[in-house]
Amino acid sequence: MYSGLSQNFWINLAGFQLAWWCAVLFGNRSLPVLCLFILFHLLFHSLVFSEFKVLILCGLCGFSIDLLLTLSGVFRFDTALPPLWLLLLWFCFSATLRQSLAFFNRNIFMASLCGGVFGSITYTAAESMGAVSSGIPEVTFIVLLMVIWMVLFPVLLKLSVCISKAGNYDAI
Repeated sequence: MYSGLSQNFWINLAGFQLAWWCAVLFGNRSLPVLCLFILFHLLFHSLVFSEFKVLILCGLCGFSIDLLLTLSGVFRFDTALPPLWLLLLWFCFSATLRQSLAFFNRNIFMASLCGGVFGSITYTAAESMGAVSSGIPEVTFIVLLMVIWMVLFPVLLKLSVCISKAGNYDAI
């Protein structure tokens, strides 16, 4: 397969938006769809093994932040731990780091600013749709998410570049 189709800016961006809406609206019922998005992304990527490492490592990094926020009571779900759909959504988000969001690597300040604004908006939108609830006051919730995403987004971008440069086994 290795066509590189999933690296197309618009296909990658649209794929993630569909994944986000499915996850937020349908929760764990979206698991098959999210798995298919991840599978298709990898099957239609020109550097499958390198991209797989990015998805796993960046996805687990982001999910670990959400896990800490959940354990500390900032996020509340129906269960004590974050749901599986959130982990898969992190893998889907990680699939955008070297594709549709890669242009942010040229300007880390802009990545930080946009990460803070849009990261917090994304979580507040998910909260308004009932996918997650906040265990802290709304303003504190938004400010905390802004600060986290101002750091997290540029870190994930740089991590994705480092992972992709560290030993590429796709030529095998």
